[in-house]
Amino acid sequence: MQAPEEPPDATVVARVLSGDAEAFGILIRRYEPALHRFATRMLGSADAAADAVAEGLVRAYRHLRSCREPARFRTWVYRIVANRCKSHLARRPSSDLSLDDLPPLPDPADNATALERAEQLMLVTRALGGLSAEKREAFVLKHVEGLSYEEMAAVTGARIPTLKMRVHRAREALLDTLKEYQ
Repeated sequence: MQAPEEPPDATVVARVLSGDAEAFGILIRRYEPALHRFATRMLGSADAAADAVAEGLVRAYRHLRSCREPARFRTWVYRIVANRCKSHLARRPSSDLSLDDLPPLPDPADNATALERAEQLMLVTRALGGLSAEKREAFVLKHVEGLSYEEMAAVTGARIPTLKMRVHRAREALLDTLKEYQ
């Protein structure tokens, strides 16, 4: 998100559209880490996520004039990156989904609590990889990225009741999967 001293998205978008191409860097710095986290969870690969985010940001820059609500740039750019992720998933077989490429977990330094937390995170990450792309997308947007259902609808194009059901079913599937590991 933006720091209090930074201009709002609508102001930055207006600057870019009026010829200040370098102002787009503000939006990249603001959203790229979260977009990469989202894409990594969607694709199961940090490299594929980096490609999807880069493609999405280039597309966002090229089509910035089509962003009807610059104040809602965040959901607009998430939608673009989500579509890039879906394209990447459609181009590769589902057996290609490898969660081994995820960023390494921090070294727990022999702290039992930290080790347990790291193991739980790895189990959740693996369980996420077993979900359908639609359920994974809904779960990650809601519980990892913290988007509201209204924002999620803008990103995915799905109706809010559909998204609520996907999140619910994803949560149930994750819980079932995690019970199997215990």
